[in-house]
Amino acid sequence: MKLKNYLAPDATAADKRLTVLCLRCESLLYLRLFKLKKENALKYSKTLTEHLKNSYNNSQAPSPGLGSKAVGMPSPVSPKLSPGNSGNYSSGASSASASGSSVTIPQKIHQMAASYVQVTSNFLYATEIWDQAEQLSKEQKEFFAELDKVMGPLIFNASIMTDLVRYTRQGLHWLRQDAKLIS
Repeated sequence: MKLKNYLAPDATAADKRLTVLCLRCESLLYLRLFKLKKENALKYSKTLTEHLKNSYNNSQAPSPGLGSKAVGMPSPVSPKLSPGNSGNYSSGASSASASGSSVTIPQKIHQMAASYVQVTSNFLYATEIWDQAEQLSKEQKEFFAELDKVMGPLIFNASIMTDLVRYTRQGLHWLRQDAKLIS
């Protein structure tokens, strides 16, 4: 079998069933990737939160000649400059401009933020793909109800890889049997 576009007008029930199996595999693999790096993401989150908190606290400290708030410091919520200034925002090294001050993000913090986004994106992809598979599986209720009954249902956050492999193998076996009956 070949994976075809399940939205195509000529998509068969078998095409949609195969797509659901593939989407469920993809989703649970993304979830597994997330779980493998979850501890790192938690550490990154803690470090990034501390950095933002410290950056915010430092921006609140009075600076000589600038009043009670330093101009050009990032908001703790957003990497944009505070309102009312025209500074630069850079990563890694400080670079003063003619129009104002600049904010420097340490390279380590920048790398942690990028890694954190990459790890958490795996979870977001997993949930998005799982939802897509669930929506499409509603069009093939009987097939997946029977597969769930025989193999046990796949559960997004509880299924293990061996469950996924057995479930998918059985589903593919049935799709092959159906294809032989049709031809």
